[in-house]
Amino acid sequence: MKTPVIVRSRNAVIKQSRRSLSGAEMTLVSFDRKAPLIVVPVTVKMGIEISKFKFAVDTGATISLIDTSVLTALGYTKADILRTTHTITASKTETVFEYSLDNIMAIGLLRRNFKVISRSLPVGLGVDGLLGLNFFKDKELTIDFKLSEIQLK
Repeated sequence: MKTPVIVRSRNAVIKQSRRSLSGAEMTLVSFDRKAPLIVVPVTVKMGIEISKFKFAVDTGATISLIDTSVLTALGYTKADILRTTHTITASKTETVFEYSLDNIMAIGLLRRNFKVISRSLPVGLGVDGLLGLNFFKDKELTIDFKLSEIQLK
């Protein structure tokens, strides 16, 4: 078994490169169970620039979302929009833009050319985006509320 690499961020502790009993690579991330959202650190790389953000894990979202102001700060413009589409929220249908992020990494998982939608998130939400089901596609995601850990393998 590999020695775990422990990375600490303000809201989470990530224990990377552990092997499960089946031998599969897995990553554990602790979260604050008292917080209203499960927040994890996310790294986005565009070109040679690497930026760190906080995203909420949202298993009710089919596609991941990044706040429009974050995309602007990363250097994305309207010219980078792949397409305009619609999304259904709990209260209404909204027009959103789809972008492709060069690289996004969270919970030890790196996705390249990753499709996200973008819109403004409520200021009080305290996150820069949402990790939806498309991020976790083809992986095993376990959220253990008793231990306050997310396991991804």
